[in-house]
Amino acid sequence: MKMQKLTSRANPVFALLFLTQKESLPKKFLILFFLSTSTIGLSQLSKIEQQPIDSIFSEWNELNKPGVAAGLIYGKNIQYLKGFGTANLESKRAIDPQTKFQVGHLSRQFTVLSVLLLEKMGKLSFSDSVQKYIPELPNYKHQLKIEHLLNHSSGLNDYEVIKTLLGKEEDDVFSHVDALHLISSQKQLNFVPGTQFSYMLSKTEITLLAEIIEKVSGESLTAFTKQNLFLPLKMNNTLFNEDHNASIPNMAYSYQADGEGFKNKALNLSNAGPTNLYTTAEDLLNWYKKFTTSTKSELIELIQQLDKPVTLKDGTTFKSFWGQMTLGRSFFHLERGLPAYWQYGLIGGYATNVFRFPEQRLTSFVLGNNDSYNGMPAMLMANHFIENEYPEPSTIDVSKIKSQRLTVAKLKEYEGYYWNADRALARRFYVEGDTLRYARLGQEQGLSTIPLLKEGAFQLKVESDDIITFSFTKENGQTVYDIASGIGTPYRYKKYQPISYDQRTLGQFTGSFYNKELHSIYTFSIQNDTLVVKGPENQRIEFFPVIKDVFRSNTLQFGSIVFTRNEEGFINKFYITTDGIRRLFFTKIID
Repeated sequence: MKMQKLTSRANPVFALLFLTQKESLPKKFLILFFLSTSTIGLSQLSKIEQQPIDSIFSEWNELNKPGVAAGLIYGKNIQYLKGFGTANLESKRAIDPQTKFQVGHLSRQFTVLSVLLLEKMGKLSFSDSVQKYIPELPNYKHQLKIEHLLNHSSGLNDYEVIKTLLGKEEDDVFSHVDALHLISSQKQLNFVPGTQFSYMLSKTEITLLAEIIEKVSGESLTAFTKQNLFLPLKMNNTLFNEDHNASIPNMAYSYQADGEGFKNKALNLSNAGPTNLYTTAEDLLNWYKKFTTSTKSELIELIQQLDKPVTLKDGTTFKSFWGQMTLGRSFFHLERGLPAYWQYGLIGGYATNVFRFPEQRLTSFVLGNNDSYNGMPAMLMANHFIENEYPEPSTIDVSKIKSQRLTVAKLKEYEGYYWNADRALARRFYVEGDTLRYARLGQEQGLSTIPLLKEGAFQLKVESDDIITFSFTKENGQTVYDIASGIGTPYRYKKYQPISYDQRTLGQFTGSFYNKELHSIYTFSIQNDTLVVKGPENQRIEFFPVIKDVFRSNTLQFGSIVFTRNEEGFINKFYITTDGIRRLFFTKIID
């Protein structure tokens, strides 16, 4: 995805770091704002009135480029809906409000809604065991219930990370059955369901919910959602796709930047539920109206429940760096001081970003096939109408931060390498001049930090409205720091002294290791004084030592590996821990 510069969730950099009083509108905007030339009975704006919004998308308003479809709702009177660029570069078919896009993560809210509807119909109970409907799952030590899937607290690994571990690429054929097979391969849960949250992006829970929908309703997910959701909601151009070979009318093709041009990036997924929803800007506009409508119906009441937070048994909510996760898998947060919900979908060359401001009754979204994040134009549309309502600026004024000046000697107390074992992430702090800088390993130039008045507290210097802080303390005599965004639960990193091995000592980690459930072998060897693993599909990954028997890589699927030893002190196993996987063991094959 191409990077675009803007603040907070409008900027993809945000995700990598982890992501009033009303004033009257100008008179010219207090009219019906609707630009779909295919819609009848709605006023058209003059070119002058269209220009401020249209200009946001000027980069994509060409027939030799893929593009976007944009939608906005503001109160009862203002709507905007228009397409820019090309849905099919071969036929030169233009994007319009009826063009279908794959929306990735946004699919999940409709799967959850289907389960809420089935419960309301009396066809299932949230307290039902998942194995009641999916008996091929193992019988775990602790009961796994539908409510744990809804609340993202199952204790299961993310099969998408397992899929990558097996060498599968995004464009490989992958079905719902394939996903169920990988889920079923896990014989023990990572934690007691309902006591912790799963990896934030995990597809596992939603995939199981999709299977339950089919078992309970006796229909495919496509058929059930069409009859019970999309037709009643008049979303006539929205559908789940369960066959990667299916031809979808009026679909925008997925494109990837390729030098000066674009090439088709085909998707071969058919695991509907967590993804594989195709929808249009017109249908999506209609969908988001339901979150603020005063019209009452059973279905609308269920839709509005999607904004409730996911919870654990003790009532704890999932406060991630992106915000508080909801049942509909959006993220509630304060955007420059205003309550907001954010959703996104990134898959192949498709990207969707949605921002909802409930108090302002404003929703802004962009769908694209343009291999771009699309958060910036979605936020710029919203800002066009509510910029004056934000209590906080778009960029933090560094001069107003209450800070102190520390000596270089004091700053050097915080220098060093830090490790988060749960997420398999390593970070580095170093002093340059009179500044403590923060960096990922391998990153040449770190970001500056600002010493705050509190002992051991620093704030990251960023060109956005995000307040990211580091708090250094001691834990059992060891230096640690917590990184916090002001939204999510802080992550703790512990200081470590990187270990190094010569070729002889590195040799103890070589050999082949096997995982029975995944039927997979990984073979470690030494190449250019570096520990390297070769796995399925000819994967080749380099590892770097962290501490004794612990290595990290620069890949998600092998975030960290920990080697274990037998009573004689010889390596006998290793396990993987990373975002989405916990303690996945491989046993050494003895020659």
